[in-house]
Amino acid sequence: MATITLTDANSDGVGVDLLAYLDDFNSNFTRGYFGFFSDNGADLSGNEFSFTESSTVTVGDIPSTADSVAIGSGTAGDFSYDFLTHTLAGTLDSVRFGQGLSYDAASDSFSQSATDIAITGLGLSGSGTGNAVHTLIYDLMGGSSTVLLATLNAQSNTIIGSSGADTIYSFDGNDTFTGGAGSDFFVFDGTDGADTITDFSVTEDGIDVTAWGSYSITDTAAGAVLSYGSNSITVLGVTAADMSTAAIFV
Repeated sequence: MATITLTDANSDGVGVDLLAYLDDFNSNFTRGYFGFFSDNGADLSGNEFSFTESSTVTVGDIPSTADSVAIGSGTAGDFSYDFLTHTLAGTLDSVRFGQGLSYDAASDSFSQSATDIAITGLGLSGSGTGNAVHTLIYDLMGGSSTVLLATLNAQSNTIIGSSGADTIYSFDGNDTFTGGAGSDFFVFDGTDGADTITDFSVTEDGIDVTAWGSYSITDTAAGAVLSYGSNSITVLGVTAADMSTAAIFV
């Protein structure tokens, strides 16, 4: 199960629209240099691998405003690149989207001047041609989040909103959402599984189930449950009567 954490990095209250952010990455990100391994970049292995839109060949010279992606292997610490087969292998735990890049030798890790989206718990591993780690990293290096989204759709996820007004999307598994502060908008596309919203505010937040076309709502001990076919949303701590005043788009 992956955890996706959104951050309103500039604290402007706008928050993060997850899919709009990734669409912008797909349309506008162009990698400027191959990338950097932590530990010792020259030996083509390390705990983390990162790349940015900057063409700078040393981490210390990367502008703090340059878009960057930092990919971690978690406790495994085993990313490696085979120069003969041009294949990345190892264990892939996390992906962070943000700006800037610096390296801390003490922790053998990269940090960003701002991190907008942090995804952990991806749980991928592999070696050899076409392995899952290689496929996801090379897709991201090419300015595409297609493989990452497919990976998230193949599992259940926890999505944690920022301090701003976020737009949070359901994936195909049984997802759990915590919007956090701000007026958050939860969007469901019709292949949603059994999802849960932990902190819905009927006066501030909204739910978009236009892809469902219709829904029923019932009370349970946990909270109100919106249902359509095999899809459901459990809104914790809220009754069906409470939801009658909420912003629900259908």
